[in-house]
Amino acid sequence: MANNNNTSYLCTACGWVYDPEQGDPDGGIAPGTPWEDIPDDWVCPVCGAGKEDFEPVENPSEEVPAAPAAYAERAPLVIVGSGLAGYTLAREVRKRDRELPVLLLTADGGELYSKPMLSNAIARHHAADDMVQKEAAELAKELGIEIRTRCWVSAVDRARHGLQIEQNGVSETLSYDRLVLAMGADPRIFPAPGHETADIVTVNDLDDYRRWREQIGDGGRILLIGAGLIGCEFANDLISGGFEVAMVDPAPRPLARLLPKQIGTMLAEALHGHGCELHMGRTVAAYGPTEHGLVAILDDGTPVPFAHALSAVGLAPRTSLAEAAGLEVDTGIRVDRYLQTSDPAIFALGDCAQTEAGALPFIAPLLAEAKALAATLCSEPTPLHLPAMPVVVKTPALPLAICPPHAGAKGAWEVEIDADGALALYRDGNGRELGFALAGNRTKEQHQLAKRMPELLPAAPEHGPADAPQEGTRYECGACSYVYDPAEGDPDGGIPPGTAWEDIPDDWVCPVCGAGKEEFSPIA
Repeated sequence: MANNNNTSYLCTACGWVYDPEQGDPDGGIAPGTPWEDIPDDWVCPVCGAGKEDFEPVENPSEEVPAAPAAYAERAPLVIVGSGLAGYTLAREVRKRDRELPVLLLTADGGELYSKPMLSNAIARHHAADDMVQKEAAELAKELGIEIRTRCWVSAVDRARHGLQIEQNGVSETLSYDRLVLAMGADPRIFPAPGHETADIVTVNDLDDYRRWREQIGDGGRILLIGAGLIGCEFANDLISGGFEVAMVDPAPRPLARLLPKQIGTMLAEALHGHGCELHMGRTVAAYGPTEHGLVAILDDGTPVPFAHALSAVGLAPRTSLAEAAGLEVDTGIRVDRYLQTSDPAIFALGDCAQTEAGALPFIAPLLAEAKALAATLCSEPTPLHLPAMPVVVKTPALPLAICPPHAGAKGAWEVEIDADGALALYRDGNGRELGFALAGNRTKEQHQLAKRMPELLPAAPEHGPADAPQEGTRYECGACSYVYDPAEGDPDGGIPPGTAWEDIPDDWVCPVCGAGKEEFSPIA
């Protein structure tokens, strides 16, 4: 596509947006450089993805009518959340409908920025303001929507299609035609005695990063709790930025849930070689002050002194608002193939949603959700369809691309290590490829390998929201009342949607309480 002043380019691996007017000075691309003039070997400054991982984003023209004038005629589509999910949905809706009134509510400042950049900003010497691509006011004008910042939604009145909000100390009730929850997730903090005195920080948004960057200054020893994907990215970023890092995790290796042993060991060696002190197979038993600062006492008695602590032990989808409103909630807000909740007028996407494929806390599925939901909201019912989507891990010490097998998959890794890096394929007992992991220069093979992998969420019949067939008997757990619906399956437990009760393996257990199949009874 030829470049024009209304076209930017979005990285489908991490969500960073290339704006020709701004260019990428750090990467040698001067402001004003059209997309077609960027060298083919240029890579995304956030995650290292190539040009082939970008797609054009046409910004709506200034002819989009101002939102407030449209509101006088009808209640708006309300989007709660200004992360990549909320803004991508707003942009996709505008592509299809330039007159639909849209109101976006956000508890933060509403700035557009790449959230994945938070875990490599230290090494790039970025202050929080350096990562802002556009302010909320600019986005509101560009998209022809109303954006309310520092605005909290305290309650949803489903019967009246109303929202109770609080902004600048004032409570107000707003109406919605349809409501989309794109509220994201909250970071967890590993509980241990004394954690309240250790000032443990989490970095989950731009406001968090601003506080964190001011707190740590230009030096100090960092205790990093968690060696999952985000923990490893933060560790690599901090050591590249000149900080001392001690990382603690109960798993035997970094990214133990996603990588085979050999590649996990390679990652551990790479991080250690760059200066990261690893305490694997250990947990923090307690925190406490010393005359020289703070210390974490591990479960084997090892003292780990630190100046600042960062928690990266996972995310908890924000579900309290939906649960209080009576929506169906599990680990996330439950949605169907159309991202529709148990209320036909309310939808959810992104980190707060639980799809038929389970929680999908990655960029590529989020972008697919936004496109499908935008079409549905604009009278083109479009079920979510997800091919295999590799995840790029931002660990320059050892570049990684991972396409993990589905939860509950039974098989084994086959690993090949050579001078270029590593290739691991996960196969089931019949030799079928279910996932892969790539390290080093072999990450370039991810797109070709992804084409061979099972779809994350296969295509479904386009019957429309709230019209899904209800054929088949459901089964209720006598121990906890969880209901197994064959139409939904149990993706997290390795049971794909459409699996009949009699086809579920006998060793399957209730995903809520762990009861066996014998504890279930058929219900109408």
